[in-house]
Amino acid sequence: MAPEVTPHASAPIKPIVEMDGDRPLGRRERRKREVRERIFSAARDLFAKQGFQATTVDEIANLADVAPATFFNHFQSKQALLGLMTGEVFEYLHSLTTQHLEGDGSSSDKLRNFIGSAAQGIAASRGVARDVLLEFMRSDATPDGPHPYLQRLIDPFVALVEEGQRSGEMRTDYPAAFLAQMAVGMLNSAITSWLTNPDYPVETGLVEVTEFTLKTLGAAPIPDRTVSGVQEHPTQAVPSGGRDEGNR
Repeated sequence: MAPEVTPHASAPIKPIVEMDGDRPLGRRERRKREVRERIFSAARDLFAKQGFQATTVDEIANLADVAPATFFNHFQSKQALLGLMTGEVFEYLHSLTTQHLEGDGSSSDKLRNFIGSAAQGIAASRGVARDVLLEFMRSDATPDGPHPYLQRLIDPFVALVEEGQRSGEMRTDYPAAFLAQMAVGMLNSAITSWLTNPDYPVETGLVEVTEFTLKTLGAAPIPDRTVSGVQEHPTQAVPSGGRDEGNR
């Protein structure tokens, strides 16, 4: 689903440029890092408030209190900033899966809590969340398989389904890996609808799809393979001539 969200607006911004081990940075390098982080923070705020397309480099530079030329000393374009923000999406999704899918409680409650937090993250910065996801899918797409962000979500979902199968909460007539793949696909359908149509109510859509997904994953009796109400017995031999001897 997916990396389908962005961190809450109040989430702290991690430094873009880390220190070189324990060695303090020189004054020049420290200044460069401070300016770079200020530009990134300004862009993030503006993208969240007015959207990526409506934000100009001049506006970002003005808010960061730097010259436009200074912006281009640190970033090639607005798109480069958006690309960096996808890293925050990965970290945020990872924190959500660790917090909710690997925590205590029933499998259903874990999934509901995970999607609930993801929906809150989208609501906190709806405009930039969509822009980041579009950039994420554009840059991370592969022609030979699903988007890698979907694959990265599969493993914790497989573990969640396996746990639900062991507890009797989820169906066991299909392998956990298959059910997890179907679940992620259904959840991703809400994200895809939103990326296609920005007016799609993705927050409520995710919640509704989650409930549908849980019903699909719910424990189900083994199908009796009936045809028109007649029980099939695939392994039962058919009498010679294809008729029941008692009906002759």
